[in-house]
Amino acid sequence: MRLAELRKTSVFRLILLFSLLLVGSVLLLFGFVYWQTAALLERRFDEQLASEAREIARTPPEGQVGALDNLIASDPHEDWRGALFDKDGQKLTGNIEGWPLPIVLDGESHDIGRHAPGFGRHGRHGDLRGIGVTLQDGRQLVLAHRADEVHEVRETLMRALAGGLIGSLALALLGGLVMSSASLRRIEAMHRAAGAIRSGDLSRRLPVAGSGDDFDKLADIVNAMLAEIERLVGDIKAAGDNIAHDLRTPLTRLRTRLEGALRRGGPTEAHRLAMEDAIADTDQILATFKALLRISEVEAGARRAGFTSVDLLRLIQSAAEFFEPLAAESGLAFTAEIAAAGPVRGDPDLLFEAVANLLDNAVKFTPPGGQITLSLDEDGEIAVADTGPGLPSGFKDRLLQRFTRGDRARHLPGNGLGLSLVAAVARLHGFSLAFDESAPGCRAVITTKVG
Repeated sequence: MRLAELRKTSVFRLILLFSLLLVGSVLLLFGFVYWQTAALLERRFDEQLASEAREIARTPPEGQVGALDNLIASDPHEDWRGALFDKDGQKLTGNIEGWPLPIVLDGESHDIGRHAPGFGRHGRHGDLRGIGVTLQDGRQLVLAHRADEVHEVRETLMRALAGGLIGSLALALLGGLVMSSASLRRIEAMHRAAGAIRSGDLSRRLPVAGSGDDFDKLADIVNAMLAEIERLVGDIKAAGDNIAHDLRTPLTRLRTRLEGALRRGGPTEAHRLAMEDAIADTDQILATFKALLRISEVEAGARRAGFTSVDLLRLIQSAAEFFEPLAAESGLAFTAEIAAAGPVRGDPDLLFEAVANLLDNAVKFTPPGGQITLSLDEDGEIAVADTGPGLPSGFKDRLLQRFTRGDRARHLPGNGLGLSLVAAVARLHGFSLAFDESAPGCRAVITTKVG
């Protein structure tokens, strides 16, 4: 894994951006702390200078020389500089040379330069802060003190700032590299899975770490799309095979009848019967293609724009009224167990067609003397149960595939697309479709979303 690849990742760039923001924030914070600390030290330093100057100024004139000498003598580190001058500028005492001195006699503290004349050699930093005062009798007092402590604190703060910034930036960059490396590994794993999918392995899925992060959410979305694509591609492949298989018989029968009528000749009545049979075969083929187009329309979601509030109670009652006579003609007992359920959002025609397909299958596959039950409960669950032969062994997994027909259904009219249409309608509405095997018979359940 090359460093150039890591630097191109969005995670690394985001971490670098936040690192820069962090550095800027630290600079602002440390600058404020530095400014406040330096100002506090300077203020205290100036207060000490002003306090000593006031103390000497309050001393009687005859004792001022001694007070200044005591201050200078009590300083073993020679940090203090001071001098007392008379009205004519003659030095009376002190360790500062005579005038001119680079200081204003205004009673305020001032910075004194590194090589200020008259103050001699002083301090590692070569800086002093001093104060000049004119006393009541006209004499002049000058006091100065080395400012090393202020400069040392400033340097300590600057070193701490530099060290903190370097450490923070190094940790941020290291974290960026580690996190970018981890994200790049996951992206490479997704890339390998995508490569296998592009090669035709539609059963592959993007890896999910299980942490619930953004990568996992993206992988879940893509995996759901892949599952739907796999199902659709499988349906297309199965549809192609089943179309060839299921339409071969009616097409062959149609051609045989037409060819037989052409060869036999004979009366007009015989030709008419052959044409009626051919039309019936053609209608069966057209019905198959119509059902396919219907399923494609539903799966494309074209009917979702026409969704409205559907009264399930009225819809199920209509289905019961329509199929009860058909069940009686087939020698079947029909029972409707309908409870009051709330409305659902959907296409009433498609929902009726889905329920009708389930009832049609129940009538078709239940032997005479059997029982069919259509039910609707208060939660909006629609169920169609019968006492027919039930589902063949191993047939449940491919029950909803197009053109899927059991061995028992080969001799019955139909094209194996009814349940595929029911499943498509359920998916369009966000409902679920399930089949429960009972003894005997089968129970199909559509779970709606009432409310």
